[in-house]
Amino acid sequence: MFLIPLRFRKYFENVSWLIFEKGFTLAVGMLVGIYVARYLQPESFGLLNYAISFVSIFSAFSTLGIDQIIVRELAKHSESKNDLLGTGFVLKMIGSSTLLVLMFIILIFMKHDSFTNTLIMIIAFAEFFKAFEVVNYFFQAQVMSKYVVQVQLGINLFVSAIKLTLVFANAPLIWFAIVIVLASILNASGFIYAYHKRQGTIRNWKFRKDLAFKLLSESWPIALYGLALHTQARIDQVMLGKMLNNAEVGQYSVALKFIEIFGFMPMVLMSTFSPAITKAKGMSETLYHSRLVNLYRLMFLAFLLVAIPIYLFAERVIILLYGIEYQAAGFLLSLFALRLFFSNMGVGKSVFIVNESLFKYSLLTVVIGAISNITLNYFLIPHFASVGSVIASMISFTISIFLVDIFFKKTRENQQLMFKGIFTFWRLKEIN
Repeated sequence: MFLIPLRFRKYFENVSWLIFEKGFTLAVGMLVGIYVARYLQPESFGLLNYAISFVSIFSAFSTLGIDQIIVRELAKHSESKNDLLGTGFVLKMIGSSTLLVLMFIILIFMKHDSFTNTLIMIIAFAEFFKAFEVVNYFFQAQVMSKYVVQVQLGINLFVSAIKLTLVFANAPLIWFAIVIVLASILNASGFIYAYHKRQGTIRNWKFRKDLAFKLLSESWPIALYGLALHTQARIDQVMLGKMLNNAEVGQYSVALKFIEIFGFMPMVLMSTFSPAITKAKGMSETLYHSRLVNLYRLMFLAFLLVAIPIYLFAERVIILLYGIEYQAAGFLLSLFALRLFFSNMGVGKSVFIVNESLFKYSLLTVVIGAISNITLNYFLIPHFASVGSVIASMISFTISIFLVDIFFKKTRENQQLMFKGIFTFWRLKEIN
């Protein structure tokens, strides 16, 4: 019988709950997403995802880059939870309000039709309720994610049932945008419920101006980093929609959404093991580096387990699930499987960035990546359509995650840890 070491059991239980919730929810989401994509067809499905991608590029304004910093501070100073949660909540509310105003101003100058603008503003409104995600940060820091997971499972199932109802009722496209807002409201309610049940009332949260300035002084590079990162990750769909058509975005979105079903694993690994890595940094540099290497090993192993079967069977799976109308998405999916390598290693690297407070440096790398992605998309899309976008994104991620690190001493050391983890992934050791 396989025995889990006692000190590792808490992390194993936490990651098991997160994997179960994400896996189950994404499996249900994939099933529902198939019905939605088949019902809307590439043109309307592409328009919906164009609007989602447009908002996602600017979603960094709603988080203000404080997410991982709050998790870090809660892991170090759990006794200050009311100050940290209250201050984080107010800051995120201000950021979400800024996002809505910004969206409205930008759309004035965009050459969209009125229906597209309406879709974008509805989806942007969902960001307003994500301020309650600070509750999730608390449970992450305490490695107690199961209490949030239990609530979210029910909410996600309910939202999925609503989407299916819209499909069977032949609902117009705009209702699928409204459901995004409803899901955000329900998730906020779930976070409040989970916190009240385990920790007490949110009325004890306190906003501290000095703490707010402290968080913002450290997080503003992360906010700009998030803006550049979302640009790098989502600009392809926006540029495809503007330079080609919504149907092309529909094909691209099907492949992207399918690969995102498996993209939860690096986020789960990061959120579960980052507190242990943070604690190790204060104990021993050797232990800190050892845990970073193990995290990179986990990230690369997760990439192999997911990418290989997807690359081999992508087109057949897409045709089987989505229909012959989405055949082009099958080939795109095989390419997206290769792109998982960069996203996995990028998520792993973010733990190092937070612990070393290299936020200005990370901002530089992702800005370079975003600029290179936009430039490459501009030249490749007219000749290779969606395939050009996938190639552009992989090249830009190579630049931002690996190549720029060569020019700085501290990141060169971490780059060596990353390569060590990649080329010795089978030597995975106990992380905690």
